[in-house]
Amino acid sequence: MSGLSRRRLLIGGGAALFVLAGCGGEDESGAPAGAGGGPWEFTDDRGKKATRDSRPTKVVAQISAAATLWDFGIRPVGIWGDAKNSDVLKGNVDVNSAQWVGQTWGDFNIEKLASLTPDLLVAPMQTKDQLWYVPEDAVAKIEPLCPSVGINQFEVPVDKVIGRFAELAGSLGADLNATAVTGAKAEFEAAGAAFGETVKAKPGLQVAFVSGNKENLYLGNAKIFSDLAYMQNLGVNFVQPAVPANEPHWEVLSWEQAGKYPMDVLLYDSRNPSYFTTDLARYPTVANLPAIKANQAVAWNPETPSTWAAFGKALRDLTGKLSTFKTVA
Repeated sequence: MSGLSRRRLLIGGGAALFVLAGCGGEDESGAPAGAGGGPWEFTDDRGKKATRDSRPTKVVAQISAAATLWDFGIRPVGIWGDAKNSDVLKGNVDVNSAQWVGQTWGDFNIEKLASLTPDLLVAPMQTKDQLWYVPEDAVAKIEPLCPSVGINQFEVPVDKVIGRFAELAGSLGADLNATAVTGAKAEFEAAGAAFGETVKAKPGLQVAFVSGNKENLYLGNAKIFSDLAYMQNLGVNFVQPAVPANEPHWEVLSWEQAGKYPMDVLLYDSRNPSYFTTDLARYPTVANLPAIKANQAVAWNPETPSTWAAFGKALRDLTGKLSTFKTVA
């Protein structure tokens, strides 16, 4: 994959790099599509229709997609993604209950996938029509083994992303009326409403999502990323970086340019926090930012699973912090 995206940033100062329609529905009886042994189909966010003679039961999913499906009661038999950082990716997934078919960027074991005799492969999409963490040369080899479903997270707010996963999970037999599911959705909606009220009370607050590596500071373009886009829809005034049209995820700055924009609040990448916390002596331009001086920098996990439960909690935590912040830039 060319270009920068959220997951292709240097993680924690180490060497691993990351890049970040129709639907299935119900039959006339109200049962999930494919229930009762009949044909199953789901049109994904590429516009591709995945079909099976019966509802898929052996699902293989990218780790963050697996986390979302898990909260709906779907238990993948296989997973792939970044095994080293799985603790921040997996949500509630029991990674010991599934087989890894790939554990690093560019690693995808077709033979291992085939051994699982999968019914369906599921992945989020961080760029248009590209299955996340699936090498392009592997895509054609997957299709003879099983259909695939891609759920778009590019320029789509996280509430819509979760909604699409809910449609998929429902078609796979998940009980969307289960107490755990409806309760998590209600809590997510309540957290979003409280977050919106807090943001509304601070109309002048300028917020930036930032990440970095040893060479550069990265300033995130909120409308591209699902979590940030959702918060922007709730009223957060995100700093708008200058991004090239063909690489819209980030503005890449030198560390000397850290003060280019007024920033009252920094949401810094919790996967590589040292640039904004413990290494400030090495990055004096960051140390001198008003947001840092005012202690208005907050760790944000850009890999928060796209589930109502996980994101609702993250929103509540952030709301508590934002409620105490003020304009300082």
